[in-house]
Amino acid sequence: MSSEKDAKDFERQRYNSHHASNTSDSSDFLKTVENLHAQLNSCTYYSILEIEQWASRDQIKKAYYHAARKFHPDRTASFPSETLKNKLNDIFAFLTEAYKILSQPVARAQYDENLAHKKQPKTEKNNMDLAQERFHEGRTLFDEGLYSEAEEVFGQAIYLDDSVPDYYYYFSLALAQNNKYSEAGKFLSKALRLDPSNTRYMAELGHIFLQLGYNLRAKALFEKTIQIEPYNRSAAEGIEKVKKRL
Repeated sequence: MSSEKDAKDFERQRYNSHHASNTSDSSDFLKTVENLHAQLNSCTYYSILEIEQWASRDQIKKAYYHAARKFHPDRTASFPSETLKNKLNDIFAFLTEAYKILSQPVARAQYDENLAHKKQPKTEKNNMDLAQERFHEGRTLFDEGLYSEAEEVFGQAIYLDDSVPDYYYYFSLALAQNNKYSEAGKFLSKALRLDPSNTRYMAELGHIFLQLGYNLRAKALFEKTIQIEPYNRSAAEGIEKVKKRL
């Protein structure tokens, strides 16, 4: 009898403890919703996701899924008022918009540009400054072997400033590392149009043509490179590869 009574007492205490914990958690969550909604107008797409402005696409995705689970509208069933439900819906809508924009390289670059103007009205950065920042970020990512992330950031640099041939060159290198040789060739050709005598661009485009099976076009570029720079190792290696194929 005593053991049965003890068991019932234990279950009652566990239920009360669990119920109190849930009530406390619910109360804390409501406060979080209230506080976040009050700050929503001053939030950025980065701050709402609790990430840095240079976050990678994968980090953005993980942050969004974490926040979406936390603030999903399905949680409104236990909310005491329609006002609070609407506030949670506003937060979730903002999260979704943030993820949508930050997941698209061009839209993200435009958002970052607008954000820079808002943050620094007296010393606002122009597109060229922002493009340089993106380019240097891309170089770091590329050197670390993060080619997909580098490709995305180099693309943003070109969007912000399409007049710098090196932006196209490094964008094409990232594309090539991701086995996108056709696209890489197109952007390398743009780099060469901006700087027609650049032997580094010529030789690299020759190697891209080799990957695409354009042996004669590759040979012509390697030969042109050597005419300008006789000891260009990349072009010399390219010619040796062409000889083995022809």
